Amino acid sequence: MIISNLSNKDFYKNIDSKIKLCLDNAHKFDSATPCGKYVLSPDVYVNVSSYETKPMESAVAETHRRYADIQLILSGFEYIGYADTDDLTPVCDYDENNDIKFWKGNTALISMKKGDWALFTPGEAHAPGLNDAKITVKKAVFKIKY
Repeated sequence: MIISNLSNKDFYKNIDSKIKLCLDNAHKFDSATPCGKYVLSPDVYVNVSSYETKPMESAVAETHRRYADIQLILSGFEYIGYADTDDLTPVCDYDENNDIKFWKGNTALISMKKGDWALFTPGEAHAPGLNDAKITVKKAVFKIKY
């Protein structure tokens, strides 16, 4: 997991060519970007969505096997829960078609505001969209196939 802000994106561009592609294109997405799917390459796409945050006690973490996520806040404020899967309980079996498995349990909270981004690699449990105050968030989630 990496947590940063777009103001620091140049520091992280050399990690991987796919991460570089995401960070180089992050400026193209903002609060006015229509919700939907945007393809950047055969292995990278972006889902832009808008939603209301959910209460912290309803947190459900997710993991992926084939994709890493870069979650970029375009507007609003949320917390993202983070935990090791050894400390969580599976809610369901892995869904191969949607590359997702859900988990319950306690997570550490990461504070995310406009311009902040977090990279979750395959297998890292994260519970996005949390805030006890109901807040509308717009987010771009870069999906990176590995």
